[in-house]
Amino acid sequence: MEKQPDTNSATAAPRSEDDSIFARYIQLEGDPTLPVTSGSCIGKALRMKHFHQVPDSEEAPEQVQHATPNYIVDSVTCNVYATTLGILHIEDDKIILRPILYPSHDGMTVFADIYYKNYHGEPMLLEHYDSALHALNVTVSADAEKFYAALATSKNTEAPVRMVPLCLGKHPTHEQEPTLLPLLPEKTHDIDTNSPAARNYKEQGFYAEIPAHTPVAVKIPAPEPSNGFDVFGNALPVIGLAASTPEGLSPNHNSPLLRIGANLYGKLHHDGHTVYYSACSGLLSIRDDILSITDVLRIDGDVDITTGNIRVQKGSVHITGSVTAGYKVEASQHVIIDGDLDKSDIVCGGDLFVSGAIIMNARTSVVCHGSVYAHHIHQGEIRAHHSIITTGSIINSKLIAGNAIRTCSDQGTVLGSTIVAGSEINIASAGGEQGTPPILVIATEAEAKKELRRTARQTEHILSQSISKLDTWLRKNQKKEHSSALRTRAEKLLARAKKVRSSISKNLSPRITHPLNLIIIRGTVVGGTLLTMHGSTVTVEHTLPKLSMNLEQHQNTAKHQRHGNA
Repeated sequence: MEKQPDTNSATAAPRSEDDSIFARYIQLEGDPTLPVTSGSCIGKALRMKHFHQVPDSEEAPEQVQHATPNYIVDSVTCNVYATTLGILHIEDDKIILRPILYPSHDGMTVFADIYYKNYHGEPMLLEHYDSALHALNVTVSADAEKFYAALATSKNTEAPVRMVPLCLGKHPTHEQEPTLLPLLPEKTHDIDTNSPAARNYKEQGFYAEIPAHTPVAVKIPAPEPSNGFDVFGNALPVIGLAASTPEGLSPNHNSPLLRIGANLYGKLHHDGHTVYYSACSGLLSIRDDILSITDVLRIDGDVDITTGNIRVQKGSVHITGSVTAGYKVEASQHVIIDGDLDKSDIVCGGDLFVSGAIIMNARTSVVCHGSVYAHHIHQGEIRAHHSIITTGSIINSKLIAGNAIRTCSDQGTVLGSTIVAGSEINIASAGGEQGTPPILVIATEAEAKKELRRTARQTEHILSQSISKLDTWLRKNQKKEHSSALRTRAEKLLARAKKVRSSISKNLSPRITHPLNLIIIRGTVVGGTLLTMHGSTVTVEHTLPKLSMNLEQHQNTAKHQRHGNA
């Protein structure tokens, strides 16, 4: 017969709600809201069917095999003794001890609930948790500092501190490349980032001019590789450099590994860091993951009659004023103009940054191997191999960019212009009451290559004609002793012509276009605006409040318009 609790005892102490729940199953010896330590007596079992016991022969062993009561019951005295550190809990109408240590799935951490007192009202000790860790086969010692800090918090708040990271494994330190970190920004951003329409693009901004012997970068040596281990003592071996770091990426910063370029020199410091300094005054440049200082020709004031045309065979040009009408600026690297570009030609191998407006005419143009940044573009004919970005409007212009064309403010309206981009067009609005609707084109890479081949053929034809004329002149020449030398020179010229053609093909080759072609117009789109992608054109028939169109949407719309016009 099962024993019943003594409910008529006059000396029975008043019980809490938690006590009353467990009192149906066990005669408690402490507070069930506090943890029972291993080996201590919980109380006397009142109804044995609510406790996990060794099964009779009729019972299936599997029923108990998966049970984790974390206690034992003395069959003679019915006393229940804890075998681990845990809290009383009822599960499927049976009493269990729920552990208060939680190993993480990756085996790198053991979390613990820290209590100030135990089930019998005695202070909890670090030894109680150490014993429970040992039972879990944890080989890492408990963090005493975190334990006692949580213990003090539990005492002050009279509540347990949950999920304290009591034990931590050691992550391995894999082989890594040294990291090169720039100490100065490549460019100073000059766009209103507080505007909801403004966007922060990597290449946008003003190049930072660096004096000679200025620290510009530091190389941080990689830490020594070392093996790790989890809380159970399992070794975590070092992974080799090729396996641990994707090619071309920094292991510490998940960004491309920078390399040292021209006009920099390094000094090794006692802590193992190498600081790199600029060897000359110039512009800090990071292109193709190479950090370097480019030579700079500084023009104080305007480019005008006092300076003549500016041609720089090596380095960049920084003009503190404007480029006035009728002059030309050429640079192998970047061109920076603090003022306006007024009816002038620009040819540069890097980026063009114009703080003011670009105002041109039919006889002037801009050819840029990098990107073009300007406040406003009017009647401009601009070709950039990367991107063209403005903070203002684009009016009556023809723009061609290998990557993207963007206007970065609410005033970035495009009127009466043809703009061609390799992957993305993102503008504030298209057309207006006073302007002709624009033509927006996403050019395919195949079309760009076709144009490239045409240019190369024309170049070869012109060069071949020149050589043919030279050969004809040689045949008519009576001085045989000179003919051989001149013919040799002609053959060398032909070889150089072929190299020039190859160089033109290489320099004019477009960037690989972004796989996701987009035309985004954040504001009004007037009727009559033409949108072209991959040779297919869509006409905006009615004024729209805004528009966002990818390649698939464009193709569907073009197909619908063709069927509607048929």
